[in-house]
Amino acid sequence: MGCGILCVRMSAAETIVVGRSSLLAQEFAARHADLVLRAIGHAEADDAAAYEGARCIVNFALAPGLESLSYDPALDIDLRIAQHAAQRGLHYIMISSRRVYAAAAQWNAVESQATPGMDAYGRNKVRIEGELRARLGDRLTVLRPGNVLCHEPVAGRRRFGAYLQHQLVAQGRIRLTVDPDARRDLVPAEFFCEAVRAATLRRLSGAFNVGAGHATRVGDAARWLMRGYGSGELLVEPSQPPDEFQLNSTRLREAFGLACKEGAVERSLREIGQRLARSR
Repeated sequence: MGCGILCVRMSAAETIVVGRSSLLAQEFAARHADLVLRAIGHAEADDAAAYEGARCIVNFALAPGLESLSYDPALDIDLRIAQHAAQRGLHYIMISSRRVYAAAAQWNAVESQATPGMDAYGRNKVRIEGELRARLGDRLTVLRPGNVLCHEPVAGRRRFGAYLQHQLVAQGRIRLTVDPDARRDLVPAEFFCEAVRAATLRRLSGAFNVGAGHATRVGDAARWLMRGYGSGELLVEPSQPPDEFQLNSTRLREAFGLACKEGAVERSLREIGQRLARSR
C-alpha cells in the first residue's frame, strides 16, 4: 500500500520528525527515503505514545508567535518535546537560526561567539537553545542554518527564497528592496537536508552552523531563479539595510565531513525556477 512523503514505518532505529506540514520537513523526508521516519504534528507533540520506539527527534516546528513576540514557554513546542526526549533518553535535533548571533557579528559567525540574538526571533531561539541544553545536555544537536532555499512560492513566508518566488509567480517580476550586491549565505535545501541526516545518524552534541561556505549576491540569486523560470523582470528599489551575513561552517565540515558543493546555490535556484514554471 502506498503512503505519503511523511509516512509511518515502525522501527527501533526510528527518527521522529515534528512538523508534518513543514516544507523543510517534507524536503528532508523526500530526499532521504531510506531513513526510517515517523512524522507527527503539533497536536501529537504532547502524546507520550508518539515517541515510542524512537531514538532521535528532529523538530521543524515553531509557534508563529515566537517569530516576533517575547518568549513565552506556553508557545515553546521545543520545550514540550524536549521533556519527552529527556524522559526517554532520546537525542534531540533543534533547528535554530543564524539570527542568534548579534547583528554586528553576522559576517563569518562562528559557534563560539556570544549569542544575544539580533531580533525577537533570534532572542527566542537563544532562549530555546538554553532551555533544551539544560534538560538534555549532550543529547542535543543545534543546527543554525543560513537562508535555506526550497520550493515555497508562498506569500508571507519569512525566508528569502519564498519572498523571491512568490513575487515571481504572482507578479512576473522580483522587486529587491536591498542593494543587489548585498551578500547572504543562501543554503540549498539539498545541503541542509544532508546536514540534518548526518545529525540524525551521528547524534553529535553541540551547535553547528549550516552555511554554503560563501555568500551569494541577492541580485544573482534573483537572476538565477528567473532564468530557471524562463521569464521575469528584476526591479531594484533599495530602501532596506543590506543585512549581509555569512556563516563559518568549519565545525560542520570537521565533525560531519560536509561541505556545500561549488555552484550548488545557482543550481538550486535554477531548479526551483524550473519547478515554478512547470506549475504555471
